[in-house]
Amino acid sequence: MKILLVGGGSGGHITPLLAIANKINEKHSLYKVSIVSERRGAFNHLFEGTNQNASVYYINAGKYRRYHGESFARKIFDFKTFILNIRDIFKLALGVGESLLLLIKIRPNVVFIKGGYVGVPVGLASRILRIPYVTHDSDALPGLTNRLIAKKARANAVGMPTNDYPYPKNKLAYVGIPVTKDFLDISKETRLRKRRELEIVSSDFLLLITGGSNGAQRLDKIVHASLKKLLQDNPKLNIIHQVGKGNEELYADFPAHLHSRIRVASFLRPLSSYIAAADAVITRAGATAITEIGLQKKPIIIVPNPYLSGGHQLKNAKFYKDKKSALVVSESEALEDPKPLIDALDGLISSRDLRDDLATKLYGITQKNAAEKITDLLIDIAHKKGQFS
Repeated sequence: MKILLVGGGSGGHITPLLAIANKINEKHSLYKVSIVSERRGAFNHLFEGTNQNASVYYINAGKYRRYHGESFARKIFDFKTFILNIRDIFKLALGVGESLLLLIKIRPNVVFIKGGYVGVPVGLASRILRIPYVTHDSDALPGLTNRLIAKKARANAVGMPTNDYPYPKNKLAYVGIPVTKDFLDISKETRLRKRRELEIVSSDFLLLITGGSNGAQRLDKIVHASLKKLLQDNPKLNIIHQVGKGNEELYADFPAHLHSRIRVASFLRPLSSYIAAADAVITRAGATAITEIGLQKKPIIIVPNPYLSGGHQLKNAKFYKDKKSALVVSESEALEDPKPLIDALDGLISSRDLRDDLATKLYGITQKNAAEKITDLLIDIAHKKGQFS
């Protein structure tokens, strides 16, 4: 039996593939797993040094560039974006051809498409070759890729329990979001060990800030404007900030006596251990990241990126805010005035009850065992109809 996993374009589309690959190898070691991602993808390094025991292939994938909240005039006169979109039509066509050849070579019984533009050529090729495939959406708002290919999917798996997914109820499967093993079952010893490595004493408060790659510069600006006063008012506050690329000197203008309590890096690995050590986390509203934090029972402040396609982070943030499982701060408001973020952080630092309440609620609405549920779904479909079985 052969299973093909597809995804790329962001860490949230790649790390779930690694989680599923590991689960398949754990439960069904005789099944062969292959992964397809986009050629020259910015996050392809995530496949390096992993133990997913899967062959990884790369193909071309065209990207359709569009930005939520962009004015009509900008869309009309943004010639650079227009030219890049035209160019990527040809990359999409090339990717379909590569996908057909690859599927014929691999001969999978079922295909799992996590998201990212690489899913379009593989999805189209799967339809042509009549190979059953499953789509998966992490966010409350389905991505463009899955909206294009979901109709012919055997099942539409989703990561959030909302009623807004535009899929037939008989094909909808609420499974949650797969995360890699290092985010699961974090022990108290792991937390204490990481805090010792970081030289954070038990009575200190450790705030982790991780903003992903998209819009990280704006989040860095917001956080920078908020932390000086908090650090001065809270001598036991420590900061670990995963900043945007090239922004490592973000706090160089802070008073020298505060620098010992601030650590900056453009990449934290493994991120799971830093989350384990933290008392609270500031994050964007990517559904995979929130799931990873939620499974470790950490309170979060969400600053959604308002410009990503379709405004999906705004919708994600609203879901968690409505469930009272996270504090949400508007990016646009915080860019004008840091007070909303300062107030949110001050509340978390000063109230253990608030932190515990948020963490408990977030953990409670976070779906567990997603990788296993998806593995079972894929194997069930593969056994019912495998084109190349």
